[in-house]
Amino acid sequence: MQSPAARIALAVGGLLVLIIVLVLVVRGCQRSALEDSYRSYMGDVTTVVTASGKESDALQEILLNKDAAKAPDLQIQIRELAGGAEALVGQAEALSPPDALVAPNQSLVTALQYRVTGLKALADSLPSVIDSKNRAYSSATLASAMQRFLASDVIYQDSFVGPSKRALADAGITGVQVPDRQFFLSGVRADQASPTGAGQLIPALQRVSTTGGTTTGTGNLRGTGIVVVQALPQGLTLEPGVDTEVQASDKLEWQVTVENSGESVETKVIVRVTFASDASPGDAQTVEKEIASIAPGEQQSVTLPGPKTPTFGEASVLKVEVVPVPGEERTENNRAEYPVKIVF
Repeated sequence: MQSPAARIALAVGGLLVLIIVLVLVVRGCQRSALEDSYRSYMGDVTTVVTASGKESDALQEILLNKDAAKAPDLQIQIRELAGGAEALVGQAEALSPPDALVAPNQSLVTALQYRVTGLKALADSLPSVIDSKNRAYSSATLASAMQRFLASDVIYQDSFVGPSKRALADAGITGVQVPDRQFFLSGVRADQASPTGAGQLIPALQRVSTTGGTTTGTGNLRGTGIVVVQALPQGLTLEPGVDTEVQASDKLEWQVTVENSGESVETKVIVRVTFASDASPGDAQTVEKEIASIAPGEQQSVTLPGPKTPTFGEASVLKVEVVPVPGEERTENNRAEYPVKIVF
């Protein structure tokens, strides 16, 4: 027969085992609940960002303007996307993230809000982009709106994807995927946030005339325009009306990218640049180069030598002109002026 002390010891031992088992069960349940919360949350995030990605695809289709829609029609389509994007912001705000993902979730909301802002800015700017005859202005205006999408992608990657993956790793959770490839301007689309890339969208958008009609596609439309101007060898992009400092160099050249925005092959297109100091406008230096042939929708770049005797440190202007081709009616986008200052 066991002594009272032995029975007490046995009971205490059994109680300790029970407590340990209960603790392990509770911890297991807590662990399971934690993993489920991460899995559920990331599933909801995937739903939201996948829908946002589909909006990006829809926007690209609108910008192709295959039906040569009028500016008001394009605005309506993009504003409908903005409405859907706002709904996705609301969905992201309503999510219940695990404690470690509260801050990343707020960054997700911010990234989605940038997409709403970008869509609204794009819709608002379309009439001026389409009606403007200044190609450089249209490209810069369009790029300004698209930059919101690029900012959204950076915020999403750096402030949501990165911290979320670290939180999962810190918690030792595996098998839960963070959607890390849902960008609004993925791949080559990212270039649309630059004037050069945005400029490639202009011809499709400008299938609409300033009076609201569409081009006939008969091959009678004639026209060329400036896409972008850069200072080489820096590769510095110049902006109309924006003061830019250009490094002095014996290899200084101006690179002008021209696009045939018409429907006919153009030949012997003259590109002319004039560099003049504000202090000595009479000493302007002019050079020109010919593009032998350029097809409809094609872009070509020509390089022209920089000034031989620049006035260093003084305000100057680079005037760029693509000489209008015969029959070209809209010529405002053939000329642009770039304030520059050549410095050491």
